[in-house]
Amino acid sequence: MIREWNETTINRLLKEKRGQGIGKEYKPWLQVQDIASKGRSTRTLGYTTQRVHHLLSDLQLYYFYLLEFDENVTDIREQYPLLDFHDMNIHVDEELTKKLFDKKTQVPHIFTVSFLVTRKAENGEYYDEARIIKQSQELEKNASLQRLELQRRYFEKKGINFGVVTEKEIDKQLARNIGWILNSYDIQDYPSLTLNLPHLKSDMIQYLSNKEDSFQGIFSRLEKEYILDEGLGLILFKHLVAHKEVRMDLRKKIYFTNKIDHYHIQLNDENGGDKSYAVGS
Repeated sequence: MIREWNETTINRLLKEKRGQGIGKEYKPWLQVQDIASKGRSTRTLGYTTQRVHHLLSDLQLYYFYLLEFDENVTDIREQYPLLDFHDMNIHVDEELTKKLFDKKTQVPHIFTVSFLVTRKAENGEYYDEARIIKQSQELEKNASLQRLELQRRYFEKKGINFGVVTEKEIDKQLARNIGWILNSYDIQDYPSLTLNLPHLKSDMIQYLSNKEDSFQGIFSRLEKEYILDEGLGLILFKHLVAHKEVRMDLRKKIYFTNKIDHYHIQLNDENGGDKSYAVGS
């Protein structure tokens, strides 16, 4: 754990190439082991970047899941440092100047944003956006607002969209469902699924076209027909949703005894496009 922010600490992190790189090569400036987080800290594998992400609160984790499932997101850099902040000649009034240096060591603060996200626009161009994730009550503190203002000015000068996201803007049920789905993104540990995957997928999608059936009924039917261990039908279903071969309304709490038309299931055809019908739409 980092006990004191001083030049030695900063130089060590720079030597470790923290806050540098893109995609799989990026290393977050702050990692789970570095700080005592008020919430639960999490390390989780990201499939967009193919690396482990360091999330310092449940709220960051929820937002990460939303980014991970967003088809337009091409890179996610968490705990991103503004390493060149002090080189940007940002206008800072006297009161904000106090926030630029550590009171004890007088070392320049390295400001960070929760996420620097790279997105692909409709015209094919890529652009970045910076997001800070905070509990709304934190925005009532003057010190927090001062830091946010400094960061806002930084990104304004960079021409990068900057915003603050609180628990009020995050659909937690959607985020939880996405996290649950992504647990089955990779099914290499289930050879009974991977060895017969094309046929299993075809039958699963066929069964899902019956909007009067329940998830539980479909999973049990598939497991019996292919002599699969109990639970593998569910894992296959989550895998298909994770890869967007099956789409559904993930904003609702999922009950396996419900009829599937309750979740507006959409099925992809063999060419990867959406079929012309959507169950329960």
